[in-house]
Amino acid sequence: MKPIVIVGAGIAGMQAASHLNAQGIPFILLEQSEQVGGRVRSDYADGFIFDHGFQVLQSNYPSVKRSFDLHALNLHAFDSGAKLWYQGQWASFLNPLRAGFKFLELVPHIISFKDLFLLTRLWIKLQWSANEQTNSHESTAAMLNRWGFSDTFQSKFIRPFFRGILLDQNLQQPASLFFFYMRQFLEGQAALPANGMGEISNQLLTSLPMDSVRLGTEIVQLGDDFVELKSGEKIEFERLILAVDPRAAAKLLHVELPHSVHLGAKTFYFSVPIRKEQDKLLHLIPGESQLLHYCFLSQVAPTYAPAGKVLLQVTSLNLALDEKEVLEMLAAYEDVTGFTFLRAYEIPRSLAKVGSFEALKLAAQTNRIILAGDYCEMPSLHGALVSGQKAAVQSLI
Repeated sequence: MKPIVIVGAGIAGMQAASHLNAQGIPFILLEQSEQVGGRVRSDYADGFIFDHGFQVLQSNYPSVKRSFDLHALNLHAFDSGAKLWYQGQWASFLNPLRAGFKFLELVPHIISFKDLFLLTRLWIKLQWSANEQTNSHESTAAMLNRWGFSDTFQSKFIRPFFRGILLDQNLQQPASLFFFYMRQFLEGQAALPANGMGEISNQLLTSLPMDSVRLGTEIVQLGDDFVELKSGEKIEFERLILAVDPRAAAKLLHVELPHSVHLGAKTFYFSVPIRKEQDKLLHLIPGESQLLHYCFLSQVAPTYAPAGKVLLQVTSLNLALDEKEVLEMLAAYEDVTGFTFLRAYEIPRSLAKVGSFEALKLAAQTNRIILAGDYCEMPSLHGALVSGQKAAVQSLI
């Protein structure tokens, strides 16, 4: 029996391989780079852990619970909420479902009683009509205006928070994403593995037979029943799962994608002095800034920095910013004395724009090729995992 060939050892590709392996189905997993994980990687230097862009693990995802040994990841959770900038200082907005009445400290300064009513109504609708909400094609911006949240609550929390999640300054991504992530915010928990986000990729890899995984292997051509490698080798397959970046998939399938089908971000890491104030919250920067948010990561997960240091991440949608400009902007919110730049990660393809890949999907279907990746589902880690499992199931039909 010919193996199922999976091209791409990101989360979706490894999830597909894991599902096939669990059923004893022969496969070969090919990856162009020397590392697995795609965008979900971590680097290690001088006692610091650097994830490739700001990422968190939502431990409430059903797909996450099924796919990982969460205990072995040694998760460190963020507090559920965010820091909001109000009248020249930071105020803590805590998840009302977790903080009890403590979040009422912001009433009526940032969140009104009408906002509280609307949040309650939203949560109830998500419990009783989740499918209707998550299939919405209305833009997030239009939905927010229609619901009638106050301008203050939108400008201080909702818009800054979802700009950081959707990587979309104008919130034109569909409201389905808003409802999906809002449910996670209200009910779930964001966390960091002790050894960095890359550890979840490593955990998937270690569950696979290494003789079925080939790193540093570039595909140059797809045939009807084979892939040709840059080395000239041809590998015959029973079915092919293409679990690569959509632009790479489009190149192999000779499809022209629209110019902008991804949203990008740039994350900067700084070493900062030990802080007196301890918090495990994301600081949401108001919309007039080019910065999205920042967080003292090692206060969430102490393993992210060596003793005597704190690791700060700052994220922006402006890929052209440099560290000096970031510090100048950050100085409006923090005393940046002693902040030392460590490194930056520019990820131009951080998040796929929903609805941009119909031509690619049609080309794959025509050629009996199975696509896998978060762009095939919900752009998220959850989407990548679900897509990988669906691809594995489809490959057996």
